[in-house]
Amino acid sequence: MNNEAGNKFINDNSVSKQEFMAQFEDESMEIVVRIRDIWKKGRKPFPKFGRESLASADYNMPWLADQELRNGPYGKLFWFCKKSLFGYPYKPEFNDHRICLYRLRVRKARFLDKPRAEHYFLEEILEENVDLIKDDEVYKNALGRYFADTDEKISEMTVLINHDFDISKREFLHPYSVNNFIAGFKAVRFADSGKARMIDGQLEIPFDARDFISNRNLKISAGSIIKITARKRTAPEKENFFVLDQLLETGVKDNELRGLGKEANTPGTWHIDGIEDDFDVNDGEAVGWVTFDNGNDVQVTLECDDDNLRSAASATPHLMKILEDQAAFEAKVFEAVFEDLGNKDGTINTREGENMSSVTISKEEFIKRLRISDLWINPDGSGAVRVNLNSMFTDHACNVAIYADGTCESQGLIG
Repeated sequence: MNNEAGNKFINDNSVSKQEFMAQFEDESMEIVVRIRDIWKKGRKPFPKFGRESLASADYNMPWLADQELRNGPYGKLFWFCKKSLFGYPYKPEFNDHRICLYRLRVRKARFLDKPRAEHYFLEEILEENVDLIKDDEVYKNALGRYFADTDEKISEMTVLINHDFDISKREFLHPYSVNNFIAGFKAVRFADSGKARMIDGQLEIPFDARDFISNRNLKISAGSIIKITARKRTAPEKENFFVLDQLLETGVKDNELRGLGKEANTPGTWHIDGIEDDFDVNDGEAVGWVTFDNGNDVQVTLECDDDNLRSAASATPHLMKILEDQAAFEAKVFEAVFEDLGNKDGTINTREGENMSSVTISKEEFIKRLRISDLWINPDGSGAVRVNLNSMFTDHACNVAIYADGTCESQGLIG
């Protein structure tokens, strides 16, 4: 059944019970769910089918959460029932406490009404208070999802930890999934090269309610040097993220590494020929101001080099290239903003003034009023631009992503 028909049926009861039941698979299956929400009181919640009501409850499966479905797969359970005069009127009565799980026999729906939602018809409650903590497969699957975007290679490394952490005191956001704590570090020595280097790194420490991963007792003090094995994240936006595989040793003595860590955390400056004021260097970033030819002051943030958090040598040439042809850079960025917010006929509808009234202006007038307020540049030339919209969209600004190949794309309104 298509989405429109599914919506129509669920909302206004426009088909018969027989037609409704025909839209579920013939074969039944078992699922385990957590009931997220169920009607308790108020106006009559469910449509009538003769002497029966079509009751429903919202469910999800948080132990199957992923990047797209943060709370896990979700949808509705349906069942027919005659309204009871005693107790809960639309039996069975489910408990929607977050740790109460049910094993159910169900038939899967063929219709959809929301992207990625899956609906079922309830045939039987097989078990209440299911304890998935005892199920190895739940945690094996959770670990598989958690490590999905990591390098298969396991590397040995020694890192200087910046902050205290005690995993035993961390809360479980998802009781049947992998949780994590992220500890920052500024100095690392990889075993394969043996070289100590500065790095703006993040160490992910996974843990779970059952302690299937065996990290619940980890406790490290700030300034500790530890030897570990870890797997590197592969996503471009997580360049220096590593996931802990195993803690090999604590209290490692490494004066060179400690010295690099101290140096990395000491504020400094970064000089660029042709720019009057030096940039302030702190926490892996060089931040300063540049005045464009049109008199516009822009705050510039250069991400420091991967192997030297006191240097922005890699990002600086990309800044200088922008400054060599500021007009072309602004034109490219402003064109991306208009493509996102403007109309196909070359106009744009702004929202201005105290009443946020709609005003239609030309593309040329719109672009004349734009200003770049902030610029971020990474060592590979990628980065971002914040564009001041000059109150044309109330107090909003617009973010534009810059890609390493020089192209850019609006990321929409912010603020």
